[in-house]
Amino acid sequence: MRDFIACMFIWLGEPVRRTLRTAYQRGRTWIASTPTPAPRPVLDDPPAYSARPLPEHVLARRVPIDGHEVRFVRPYYRVHEQARAAAQVRRIQTTQVRRIRVERRTAVALESLGIDYDPTLAVRIPA
Repeated sequence: MRDFIACMFIWLGEPVRRTLRTAYQRGRTWIASTPTPAPRPVLDDPPAYSARPLPEHVLARRVPIDGHEVRFVRPYYRVHEQARAAAQVRRIQTTQVRRIRVERRTAVALESLGIDYDPTLAVRIPA
């Protein structure tokens, strides 16, 4: 008989334990129910601010930071920005030089056909 009870406990052990655990928890909550949570405090409305102008220290946050004046900007980043600006200027200058050359070639080709063409009217050539 002892072996039969041991086998039944092994076969039915987990469902019986689960049922007993559930009954224990239900009984515990039925005897001592969980307390209701305390109500949240009611916050007052925020004060109405007048429409005065913002102080200077607040307005100063909207001004972009100059990298040459601030020590937080790393020097290698400043050099990188200067190099980018110089490259952009060179790109604009080379584009202007190419356009001037094209206009001069056009003027020479039209002059060979007897047509007067002034390249300075097509492109503003710096003196």
